[in-house]
Amino acid sequence: MKPKIHVGISLFSRAGTHAWSSGINQNIAFLVILLRQIEWVGKVYLLNGGDLDVLPPDLDFDALDVPLVWPHEVTHEVDLVIEMGAQLPLEWLRHVRALGARIVSFFAGHVYADLGESTIFQKAPGHLFNGTPWHEIWIQPHHAKTCAPLLATVSRAPVHTVPHLWSPYFIERRVREVEAQGMAFGYVPSPGGGGPAPWRVAIFEPNISVVKNCFTPMLACESAYRQRGVAIALMMVMNTFHLKEHLTFNRFALNLSLTRDGKASYEPRLDFVEGMAGQRLNVVVSHQWECGLNYLYYDALYGGYPLIHNSPYLEAAKIGFYYPDFDAVRAGEHLVALHGREEGYWQDYRETARRFLPTVSPAAESNVAAFARRIADLMQGEAAACR
Repeated sequence: MKPKIHVGISLFSRAGTHAWSSGINQNIAFLVILLRQIEWVGKVYLLNGGDLDVLPPDLDFDALDVPLVWPHEVTHEVDLVIEMGAQLPLEWLRHVRALGARIVSFFAGHVYADLGESTIFQKAPGHLFNGTPWHEIWIQPHHAKTCAPLLATVSRAPVHTVPHLWSPYFIERRVREVEAQGMAFGYVPSPGGGGPAPWRVAIFEPNISVVKNCFTPMLACESAYRQRGVAIALMMVMNTFHLKEHLTFNRFALNLSLTRDGKASYEPRLDFVEGMAGQRLNVVVSHQWECGLNYLYYDALYGGYPLIHNSPYLEAAKIGFYYPDFDAVRAGEHLVALHGREEGYWQDYRETARRFLPTVSPAAESNVAAFARRIADLMQGEAAACR
């Protein structure tokens, strides 16, 4: 392996892209931060797979100081190409492979669901398997069960899991913006006098896939409301405004007592900080299906907000308040049980969250070592057969 290797990571640069519009862009930023912790990684480039010549300003990559280049500009510079945020030109990938570069596709999303749903429901195309000359595939641990066999078979290349990364880079910048507008971010327990204030519940599932949708969290809130009505003041469901006239969703929502009693709100997309601070929300209820590592969790923990979730990964670390699988009743019981907990309880909760978050940091020694080993093995090993 060369004394220093240069790495290119693909990114889809287009007008209007926002740091909070897609998790993949944050994932790319965190990978850039990590690569800079590896002493034998030299230059890091963003390989433009979009149609904009510069990085969109709302992407908030400015502090990363990483250049955006067209792939052909660094043909003879890159030693490792990580296809991640955009698919790159096939002929260019074949050319740089012939020159000795290693080619990795990092599937940060739930490719099994993306492929199935885009095909069955005639949605926008997902990843196109077009003969990319991979040496290997990277995925994250929570996608190993559903996606690893698919990708290993289709790609004819080895599939490896790499750590899930998160940094407060984006949320700190967003918090500064909303606080400059006079809003307060971060969980504040109810004062002692006058009894506990009821929950103002936030549901942030994107509702573009069965993998992460709002139905179980809504049922959890409904269950809590039926158990103890005074515990719930509001259930605010983001990413549902466009669904309000869909007959199935409409009838589902109208069947809930929370909707009938005027305690439910169905909203467009809001980023996490704007939603929590701007709407004075104070608890997050989430649900996932075979996708148990999410930036939503880390953002909620960063703000000290109570997080009710069904992630086995967080449960293994004893973080947040776990309910199994689709058990909305158990999730609702958490909402009821947590209502009125004392300040000391939430202080311990915040301290536990603060101890946990560094474990997913791109600067964490274990995460840096895991990526360094993966890249070193790839760069030093024999080229994997493709196709």
